[in-house]
Amino acid sequence: MSKSTFLKRNRKYVIFTITSLALLISSANSTIVATALPTIQRSLKADLSWTAWIITAYQLMTLIMLPVMGRISDQWGRKRVFMVCIIIFTVSSALCAFSANIYWLILFRFLQALGGSGFMPTSMGIVGDYFKENRARAIGLFTTIFPLGGIVGPAFGGLILDYASWQVIFLINVPFGVIVLFLSYLLLEPDTRLNHTRLDFVGISFLAATMLCMMLFLTRVSENPVLLHSWLTWMFLLLGIALLWAFLRWETTTPAPVLELDLLRNRTFLIINGLNLLYGACVFGLMAFIPYYGQVAYGLSNLASGSMLTVRALGMMGMSALTSVLLSRLGYRLPMAAGFLILAVSVLALTLFPHHPIIFGLVIPNYWWLAVMIFVSGMGVGMASPSSNNAAIELMPEKIAEISGLRGMFRQTGGVLGTSLIVLTLSRFHDQLVGFHFIFGAMSLLLVAAIPFIRGVPDGRRTVA
Repeated sequence: MSKSTFLKRNRKYVIFTITSLALLISSANSTIVATALPTIQRSLKADLSWTAWIITAYQLMTLIMLPVMGRISDQWGRKRVFMVCIIIFTVSSALCAFSANIYWLILFRFLQALGGSGFMPTSMGIVGDYFKENRARAIGLFTTIFPLGGIVGPAFGGLILDYASWQVIFLINVPFGVIVLFLSYLLLEPDTRLNHTRLDFVGISFLAATMLCMMLFLTRVSENPVLLHSWLTWMFLLLGIALLWAFLRWETTTPAPVLELDLLRNRTFLIINGLNLLYGACVFGLMAFIPYYGQVAYGLSNLASGSMLTVRALGMMGMSALTSVLLSRLGYRLPMAAGFLILAVSVLALTLFPHHPIIFGLVIPNYWWLAVMIFVSGMGVGMASPSSNNAAIELMPEKIAEISGLRGMFRQTGGVLGTSLIVLTLSRFHDQLVGFHFIFGAMSLLLVAAIPFIRGVPDGRRTVA
């Protein structure tokens, strides 16, 4: 069999590999940065409230651009948008490495997220185009890529931080970005769609400004409690509320809104994305601080604390793959409810049994107790993720990239708010370990309280092929 014949017969699997590699780079980058948070804080002599912006800046820009990239991908062509995003992500990664202070690093993280935000919706659209006959299973398996990045990233990042400077964690993206760009240029089929529909840049600006003002309000409060008495602090909050009102009003009048408000009147859409909001607060917010928690609570090294994200990713990937295969039998509701419950129990266990727990007379070492609970929490996330992904897409399967972008926007909103509130909460406790335990307990209660709402999610057993 010739190479051209082999490529023609297996093109969709090759394309699946290319898009998966892009997601792998993005996922690994996120977990490496979370692992490096304490090191960057010490190196740049920055306050925790500003250091956390390394994570929230990426989340905020991703939040804003996910629905935009989804729509652009549907209209301007998958390959074209995918390649531009790779270029932006690769160049900005190099700029992050040469940041002179925390403020430049935050700025370049915004730029890096501009490119990275396009990976998920464009990749979802590409996979959906090539796997129409078994789309749900392909997209479900696609969700195992992020956990795989979580396996590679923390271990690799921990080794880098133990033997090299933090700048290397950004420079490592450059050669991989060049490889993905080259392969996508050669192997992705040329775009056939070209529909330059007007984009809602005004709505995007209102949304970005709203979230930025809310984050600045929370950052000032967490940086110094005295700033609660400053008029500028409350001005950020009032301005954010006013901008949110302006955004909603604008979206009702513009012909091409970034967020179709008719969807907000859809009870199923609200329930699914309300759950995505909580999912994002837990996965992108709380879990990003697990390496920091490992260092604060147990004095773990960079490598050991980063390995917690690897452990979580192992649980996510295995359970996500298994759940994806069984979706047609299980539907959407059961995996989501079971996943939320498992996640709540595992997080609560870190609060109830923080040090050297005794089980059946055996004293469990701190590292292994933390590792087991994080692994179990990853299983919960892996169980809930494929079902929530496909439940959102079932609402409008003809706009798979746009719906994927909106779903991602709600998750990233949860991540941004979760990260900011975690930093604010920790700033209120003199003992950060006590602060973490309060956060874990609150998150567990929220997850359990959300389970009854899952009844409003589509059953899925009749709709998944």
